[in-house]
Amino acid sequence: MQKGGIEPIVAAILLIVITVVAAVLLYMWFSGYLTATTGKVSSMASPEEFQVVAVSLSKSSGLSAYVQNTGSTTITITGVYILNATTNSLICSVPIGSTPIPISPGSTVDVTNSSDFFSGCGLSVGQNYLIKFVTAEGTQYAVSVVASS
Repeated sequence: MQKGGIEPIVAAILLIVITVVAAVLLYMWFSGYLTATTGKVSSMASPEEFQVVAVSLSKSSGLSAYVQNTGSTTITITGVYILNATTNSLICSVPIGSTPIPISPGSTVDVTNSSDFFSGCGLSVGQNYLIKFVTAEGTQYAVSVVASS
């Protein structure tokens, strides 16, 4: 009486099929991992770059600033803040009408607020302040300005 089992050739074919399936699954997993990793690296390779070309802060006309995107990706200004130039402490947040403000690569946008926030923030004419611009990604750019009348 013979015990029931599988033929050695069938066993070999099953082992080969299992090995190939495992190799394909590993390949798919690693290629997905590498794609996600290289995607992160490429987004890190093109950070947000911008500069404030001109800025003025006055009691009569408020804040006017020209922000230029010098990078290769679109940036979005989400906040503008006034800081004490000596202590770097926050004085107030400047309300900007159409926040957030998207800026395409190579373009310059006028960021203005002509409302009467000057006295509400406790600003003084002739005093030096830092105007800090913050993007959606957290990139910050601060520029010094003397408040005028």
